[in-house]
Amino acid sequence: MGLAAKKTEVAAEVAAKVEVSGLKYFEIEPEQSQFYTVAVDVTHRCNMECSNCYSPIRNLPDIPKHELIQFFSRLGKRTEIRLTGGEPTLRSDLPELIRAINEYGHRATLMTNGLKLSDKAYAQSLFDAGLKFVCISVNGADDDEVYRKTDGIPCAEKKMKALKNCAEVGFFLNLNCIIVKGVNEHVPMRLHRILKDLKANAVLRFRNIGKLGRFMEQDNYSFDQMIDLITSAFGIDRQMAAESHKVNGYEEEHNVLFPVDPKRKFSTTWIKITDWRPTENSIPDPNSARRGRMTKDYKVAPFFEHAKLNGY
Repeated sequence: MGLAAKKTEVAAEVAAKVEVSGLKYFEIEPEQSQFYTVAVDVTHRCNMECSNCYSPIRNLPDIPKHELIQFFSRLGKRTEIRLTGGEPTLRSDLPELIRAINEYGHRATLMTNGLKLSDKAYAQSLFDAGLKFVCISVNGADDDEVYRKTDGIPCAEKKMKALKNCAEVGFFLNLNCIIVKGVNEHVPMRLHRILKDLKANAVLRFRNIGKLGRFMEQDNYSFDQMIDLITSAFGIDRQMAAESHKVNGYEEEHNVLFPVDPKRKFSTTWIKITDWRPTENSIPDPNSARRGRMTKDYKVAPFFEHAKLNGY
């Protein structure tokens, strides 16, 4: 099959999916992308089997390095490129990808479970390559019992080593935590105390369970309940938090972002709460203008719509 015919077939498949789903899906060339963030699944391999994973497919091959770098070069505006997977630290050429992202004027962000960052020399190698922003999943903080339930293995020691290493190396940290009802409501304040001990700058990012990929089937927190839980734990004005819908300059219905201490002019610790429960279109945050995702054909599509339609 020729390239033109193949593209026509792919377009027809996408159109059929969209017609069935009712989603406002589209694919554009990288040069046309206006997304603030583009997620790039650099590998589908992973060294964990978490109970909640929006991208649980593991049998797809890694994308060749030169094709990824070519994609970075084609993005038409300065973009936050989220290196994700699977677990992106399983790629031995990750430092090269980070350097390429910086060379083309973009900003690299690493989405990771953090296990490999428990090796300080490895964390330093990524920083030296030009990585400055790291987002680590810490559903259990330093509590192994939570990790056994949410992530399948007791990994608190490695997670805490990773946080310490990243703070000492100089990364700006984002800490991802999925709040599971009856399991880890104590974790948000524990993470705050850990950050204070590390004297680290960070965004604490909390969300409920999303029904994409693999997920825990149980009673879920609503967005309002999440806001109640977090603001109560931190002693933050609930109304202020609930009205703080601006993220990276975008007004977003399903996100709030606010400082832990609103009285400080330049707060170093922020809280982001995201509603990942399905909407009427069965995905979180439909029609996002902020988040895109690289497709298998090196185009850019809306993030959640692409995840729902492609199953990874």
